[in-house]
Amino acid sequence: NIWKKKTYFSIVHSYSLAKSRSFSSGNEHPKPKGFSGQQQTNNK
Repeated sequence: NIWKKKTYFSIVHSYSLAKSRSFSSGNEHPKPKGFSGQQQTNNK
């Protein structure tokens, strides 16, 4: 149970990190860093 909780917390933590990173770069949908950079240049 403890291991499950730790894994869940790490997943949520990494997700929130990716979300905040994408928000700071002006991207609404959370994506991998390198991939989001390519997408932004294509969209704009």
